[in-house]
Amino acid sequence: MEKNKIHNGDSRKLMSQMDEKYVDLIVTSPPYGVGIDYDSWDDDKHIAEYWQFTREWLREAYRVLKDDGRIALNIPYEINRQDKGGRIYFSAEFWMIMKEIGFGFFGIVDLEESSPHRSKTTAWGSWMSPSSPYIYNPKECVILAYKKKHKKDVKGTPQWKGEYQMVPNEKIEGEFRKKLVYDEKDKKDFMSLVFGQWNYFADTQQKTKATFSMDIPYRAIKILSYKEDVVMDPFNGSGTTCLAAEMLGRPWIGLDISKNYCEVARERIKEYQLNQQQLEIVLDEHSKN
Repeated sequence: MEKNKIHNGDSRKLMSQMDEKYVDLIVTSPPYGVGIDYDSWDDDKHIAEYWQFTREWLREAYRVLKDDGRIALNIPYEINRQDKGGRIYFSAEFWMIMKEIGFGFFGIVDLEESSPHRSKTTAWGSWMSPSSPYIYNPKECVILAYKKKHKKDVKGTPQWKGEYQMVPNEKIEGEFRKKLVYDEKDKKDFMSLVFGQWNYFADTQQKTKATFSMDIPYRAIKILSYKEDVVMDPFNGSGTTCLAAEMLGRPWIGLDISKNYCEVARERIKEYQLNQQQLEIVLDEHSKN
């Protein structure tokens, strides 16, 4: 399948047409099955049908990932489904399906929205009484998993490039040894990504229902892939994952069932590429003066 391109169609079918072990990293936020009015997808399926759909696309995702490939999956901790008897521990059930398919657990990131407009209210089944309080958890998470190998087989170009310097050898007095030294800013950046809580800002600029905060795929791609790695989003929506991959210099593939969203994604990436070209021209002219 062609890289650096948005492909329109059902992700299950499109992935089935891809070669095995083709992708290094999948970053996505799939439909949650909570009745959002998408233009090309029924998000109000019965919960049993939804879990069947989930198994189908995860099996294809597993197949196209390389043996040392990873997946970063942004989902809510819990959802409310009346056809399942109420609230569901969504992330736990999602992980059980991933484990059933063969994924290994890499870790989980707790997402905290940094927004002054975020609602702090909650509902109660019984007001000021322990009779039936409604416990509301507004947080989402990112499940990080790998296919077969926790550690990548082949090293590529990392996001952070240190410099080798000669430093005193702690074991032999008077001698020096070569050590890879990183900039303090880069070290701080890396440590913020491996910490299991990411603060993010909701994307209020995108006028689609398939919004995805840039902070989430940008961080996942940065920490889980080398610059040569192929990044894919099987539920590409408005193209945030592919745009993040483009910004970070990774080859990318976007899949989405909606023609409208595919067009939005193409326009976003095209606009970014044109802006980068114009910036390079300005910088080049500035360097000549």
